[in-house]
Amino acid sequence: MVVRISTGKSIQGVLRYNESKRNQSVAQLIGSQGFAKGVENLTVNQLAKRFEMLTSLNSRTKTNAVHISLNFAPGEKLPEEKLNAISKSYLDKIGFGDQPYLVYQHQDAGHPHLHLVTVNINREGKRIETHNMGRNQSEVARKEIEFEFGLVPAEKQQRIGPSLQELGRVVYGRETSKSSINTVLNHVWANYVFTSLGEYNGILSGFGITAYQGEKDSQRYQRGGLVYHVLDDKGRMKGVPIKACSFYLKPTLKNLERKFLMDQGKKEQLLERVKAKVSGILSMSNSLDQFSQNLKKNGVHLKLNHTQEGKIFGATYVDHVHRIGIKGSDLGKEFGAHGLAERFGLISAGAKGPKKLPIGKEMETDGLSIRGNPTQEVGVIPDLPLQFSDSPYKGYPPGKRKKKRKKNDKPSES
Repeated sequence: MVVRISTGKSIQGVLRYNESKRNQSVAQLIGSQGFAKGVENLTVNQLAKRFEMLTSLNSRTKTNAVHISLNFAPGEKLPEEKLNAISKSYLDKIGFGDQPYLVYQHQDAGHPHLHLVTVNINREGKRIETHNMGRNQSEVARKEIEFEFGLVPAEKQQRIGPSLQELGRVVYGRETSKSSINTVLNHVWANYVFTSLGEYNGILSGFGITAYQGEKDSQRYQRGGLVYHVLDDKGRMKGVPIKACSFYLKPTLKNLERKFLMDQGKKEQLLERVKAKVSGILSMSNSLDQFSQNLKKNGVHLKLNHTQEGKIFGATYVDHVHRIGIKGSDLGKEFGAHGLAERFGLISAGAKGPKKLPIGKEMETDGLSIRGNPTQEVGVIPDLPLQFSDSPYKGYPPGKRKKKRKKNDKPSES
């Protein structure tokens, strides 16, 4: 059994994700604790109120939503009764046995798995510690449950966790756009680091979505508005744009800018790790296509932006292992659009600006061809083994955390 744990600030977002899967008939609510009979007929708001009764007791803890997936080996056919027993045993062992919770069984992947939804505030208003829970309580619980219920150990499974492919790309015309976009936004905000709109869109493009400000002379752009579009397989925006403020997460430009600042410390910690990986791959690549393919094999998606005339003007690296989007030039000049174009002969050394790709010439980027008048390149999310705490980020770097000033302390005069 493989366990993946994530925490967030929106219990509504977690519930909407699982309920949207129910609405698509790819998930069932098979168990609960702390809810009256008929829980399967409650709306998302009604379900959320039960959890908010607890979170309202501790207003200082903002990150209070807990979302856990229990993943079983392909071929393990477990009855509902056993799945509920496993869920109950697991939550008991990690200290959440007295919490209200919901158990969803999903059928949208190649292996059986459950999603457990709860909060980390107990009935006394105290916070249940989740720091390092994946490596400590959860690991012990997992091994005990594997032995108790005769499950395939995580170490013997071909993969050590659910892949990003299981979340999948949003496909225009195949599903309800808003609920699908909402699912992706919740996942990206909870699990990825990004400090600019370009980095954010680099990550979103892998899921078939983009955030769009509008043209610079449009009212939307001038007023700081933002909408979300589904992308087709050529990276073109399709369908009706959906305003950022209409999602429960409220992923508006204003809120994005707050997240950019919050993620800056995380980015500083991860930057050198990603740079070392990308630099090693670049040194072994003889063409832009080979570089992109080699990156993909190592869990990194290279997103290239093009003008309508076909010129490369931006490069973003999305590392799905460390879960971060980084602007190419932040890694170094040689990793930016101009540096890549110069290295691989798309422009002559010392030339200003990248070379326009000849019409009809095919440029292979991450397995997709762009001919003639390319738009944004859209990559495929790599099928990677992911698990809890696979990112080395553990909080603000030493000395970077802001110290809170006591109420009676007066700021010193300089």
